[in-house]
Amino acid sequence: MSNADLPPESAGRLERSAFSSGLTVPDFAACLHMGLRPVGLVQGYCVMKWSWYGAGSMYASTSFWSASGWGTALSNYRCPHYSFNSSDHRTWGTNLEQPWVANSWQEGYNTAFARMREEAAEAGAHGIVGVVDSSSHLVDGAIREFHMYGTAVVVEDAEPPPQIWTSYLAGQRLAKLVEAGFFPISVVASMASVRVWAVCATEMLLRGSYDTYGVVTPADEIVQVADAEMQARRVARDRIKSALGSDSLHGARIEAGWMEIAEGDFERHVTLRGTRVRRVRAADPLPAPVPTVSMR
Repeated sequence: MSNADLPPESAGRLERSAFSSGLTVPDFAACLHMGLRPVGLVQGYCVMKWSWYGAGSMYASTSFWSASGWGTALSNYRCPHYSFNSSDHRTWGTNLEQPWVANSWQEGYNTAFARMREEAAEAGAHGIVGVVDSSSHLVDGAIREFHMYGTAVVVEDAEPPPQIWTSYLAGQRLAKLVEAGFFPISVVASMASVRVWAVCATEMLLRGSYDTYGVVTPADEIVQVADAEMQARRVARDRIKSALGSDSLHGARIEAGWMEIAEGDFERHVTLRGTRVRRVRAADPLPAPVPTVSMR
């Protein structure tokens, strides 16, 4: 069958150069309705030696030294057993912010992000929608990979922007944002790490045990761990807010992780992601979509 035997729409599609897209069919249709023409799937990738960023490395500033060790002390905890102590009894505990861990994560994220935008620029794109990013350990705990990808788009009948804009949003969510008078500026993310050096009560509760004196019971809340979660969320939130300026964050997502380093020594990681958006005009609903398939 030649192109002459095909419907005009199909013939035109086959005559154009092929492209790839990470969008679902509904999201793809919504982009076309907004005047966003997908031009290709773009990605950025980065691999980092994670152990280089540990305490005592060149990336860990000595200004974060405290009496309890490396890090910025966020809260301290005392042993509830005032009547006795033993050589292996942890009489103190603390939660420490680890800024070098967050800074190294941010470097990996930013590197993958910059490489994704470079691919989009080569494709002549105006923006990237439906961005997805991930970070995970590769090979072993000392190697970490950062991967980011999205669908590059061109705004029909528009001049190229000063810089390529990016958005975690796509499809109907992005359309509703534009209808409300906002436009995406960039994806943003922040990571916070809190080291939990467990006091004796925290260690007991994490092991599922208790003491015979009734000071620590199985029904007690593990306060130190709950504090670490809230502290990490606050630090990640404050970093995002400092980067937004007068803009706002849309579609925020929080992910949290927990890792045991050694007995009584843990790390709590929190990552906050979202799309930085800016109001550009008053709310203006998009015109109703026109059906592209006729049943007649």
